[in-house]
Amino acid sequence: MTAPSAVLLSSLLISIGAGVANAPHRVDASGRTPPRVTANDDRRPAGTMRDGRLELRLDIVNAQWFPEAEDGPSVTMQAFAEEGHAPEIPGPMLRVPEGTEISVTLHNSLDVEVVVHGLHIRPATTDDAVKILAGATRQVSFQAGAPGTYFYWARMTAAPFNYRSKDSQLSGAIVVDPRTGPPRKDRVFVIGVYRDDPDSLAGRTPHPREIVVANGKSWPYTEQFTFTAGDTVSWRVINVSGAPHPMHLHGFYFNVERSGTELVDSSIVPSAISQANTRVILPLSTMAIRFLPDRPGNWLFHCHFALHVDGKGTLRNMIDRRPWETMDREHVAMNHGVHEMAGLIIGIHVLPRGEQLAASTENPQRLRLLIQSSPYGYSHKPAMGFVLQQGAEPKSDSVTLPGPTLFLERGRPARITVVNRLKTPTSVHWHGLEIESYPDGVAGWSGMANRIAPMIQPNDSFIAEFTPPRAGTFIYHSHMNELMQTNSGMYGALIVTDSAHSFNPRIDKIILVGGGGPGNIEVRSAGMVNGTASPQLELEAGNTYRLHIIQIHPQFVVLFRLGTDSTTARWTPVAKDGADLPPEQATSRAAFVTMGPGETGEYLFTPEQPGLQRLSIQTRLAGWQVPVMIIVKPAKKIATN
Repeated sequence: MTAPSAVLLSSLLISIGAGVANAPHRVDASGRTPPRVTANDDRRPAGTMRDGRLELRLDIVNAQWFPEAEDGPSVTMQAFAEEGHAPEIPGPMLRVPEGTEISVTLHNSLDVEVVVHGLHIRPATTDDAVKILAGATRQVSFQAGAPGTYFYWARMTAAPFNYRSKDSQLSGAIVVDPRTGPPRKDRVFVIGVYRDDPDSLAGRTPHPREIVVANGKSWPYTEQFTFTAGDTVSWRVINVSGAPHPMHLHGFYFNVERSGTELVDSSIVPSAISQANTRVILPLSTMAIRFLPDRPGNWLFHCHFALHVDGKGTLRNMIDRRPWETMDREHVAMNHGVHEMAGLIIGIHVLPRGEQLAASTENPQRLRLLIQSSPYGYSHKPAMGFVLQQGAEPKSDSVTLPGPTLFLERGRPARITVVNRLKTPTSVHWHGLEIESYPDGVAGWSGMANRIAPMIQPNDSFIAEFTPPRAGTFIYHSHMNELMQTNSGMYGALIVTDSAHSFNPRIDKIILVGGGGPGNIEVRSAGMVNGTASPQLELEAGNTYRLHIIQIHPQFVVLFRLGTDSTTARWTPVAKDGADLPPEQATSRAAFVTMGPGETGEYLFTPEQPGLQRLSIQTRLAGWQVPVMIIVKPAKKIATN
């Protein structure tokens, strides 16, 4: 981190800590003060190696956890503790070479039975769970098995995995390295979610609150990383949280090299889509990624669910049970990048290496994008949205829902003047574009040193200047209070073209999934597709179409399936998150895909017969669906030029 950036961040963190009372003195049911949790950065392998055998003694204890500032609020949780060390969240990391014998002695200091999963050889077909009675000790021995990223976790006997609460942080990483070759220089992140009210998962309570952490801490207290442009970064991500997380990397693409579960881990096969800037990691799964940060500035790697990066998701708000409406009013009064965001976020600082490229002198493409509000949006709810000014000034209460599709040219500078006509500050993120940090759109964070991007204040403007380096399908959306702003209509498609990637409205069809009005976790916003709940497409049999599917609903993972009631059609994916797929991945397959917020894809689809088909768009948890009716007419040749 450069010195000015460090000073900026330090001053912001000090101002946060100044407003929080010292942590309360807590005692457990026995009257003892629980030991303090240490946030585990997963760099120190636990245990002792003796003659090629790892020996580890673990205790399961009550402990006082500080998921944010070390002098901030805390909560008493169950945690793993290695003998001779403080309790850790996540639990102590087991990292050994392939083939190592592992012996773990488990003691349960709690007054209830605990079931521990994951202490077994890999690959495996079943998990050999270990039950430990209150006050009891068990010993488990197993061989490390095949190289990969794995984990162990525990729960109370009566609590299913998805309903863990006080025991939700009972988990830890297991990394098995290859027996030969140089040690891999990587970092490990364990994702955790704490809910004070597990019944809210099933919708039985109206006010669910949760804290999302990486290696035991919530942003802005998560570890931050400093690289030099051109460094190679290797990370392992383990999701033991019970919820999916669409992980988004600002500014760069990453390659998924391996993925797995608690039982098995394997390399990505050549036909699998491995390059992305957003990818959903499912519960009880892992992924190993590698990326090359080649442009200096401040960047983020974060979950793209609004609730998992929203400043309302703090322990103080959980303790105080503050109304959502109150927090909405306060939300935009704080510095966005550090004060306002909280949750599953990892900060990245990239330092320059050598001389920087000079700015292009080519005449830029100039756009004027207005952000306005209207009393009538989706479902007659108030709307916040974009208007692209073309000619005279648009009416002050007009919005385009969703935002107008922006067309830019690869390699040509763009100069977009964003004018904020709202009553609250905002920002705009050009999602997926490999651009400079300053216009990236995270107010109070994007940029570097003494040039940090501000919030766009009411009646003010911001000029985003950048040059798109590749053609593809991208998104632009609010990066502030997304439960309100993005859900209310502040999102749109962004298409970058070049000589090899033209856009013909007759064959290029945008399918944009977004929110349907202001919403939060208490008022779940249903989805809209291209701004309506009853979209239609008219296609012609025998012609090949390019479907540009964009998912930017900030609350849900969405399932797409194309076909009839009884059959699933076939399509060919040709791009993911704006990047063209290599030939071995661009192959015909069943027309089914799952996308989290922030993911895009391009699919070639040729309807063979006239008739009706349906692109089903739905969620599993929320229960809403929006079917896109596809009317296939008799064949008529489409000119592609």
